[in-house]
Amino acid sequence: MDVQVVTHEARLQKWIGIVKACRSSGKTIKVWCDENGINHKTYYHWQKKVCLETCQDIETVQKAIPKALPSKEKTIFAELNVPKNNIGKIAVSVQRDNMHINVYSGADTSTIESVFAALRKL
Repeated sequence: MDVQVVTHEARLQKWIGIVKACRSSGKTIKVWCDENGINHKTYYHWQKKVCLETCQDIETVQKAIPKALPSKEKTIFAELNVPKNNIGKIAVSVQRDNMHINVYSGADTSTIESVFAALRKL
């Protein structure tokens, strides 16, 4: 491993600790920095580096997540029995892309299990 990479990681971990300590102190940045002998401009520089690194990490993770998971089956159907007296009383509504699922109040356990089983197959 490159010495510069190791040095950067060590500094970043130190800065993360400082930023976390400041933010969790409940004090203003100015007061916390004065109490800990840290120049305000230096603190803000470290905070910026931590934020930029965190954003890059998040972007890397997001790029690794597939946009849409391929489905082996084109369409999944689950027969649901909706009691007539509960029509219009939606307890749970799930919407994803062009799919919309409503679970009505009073739905029995097997209906809810069927909905979740179908969702897991997507």
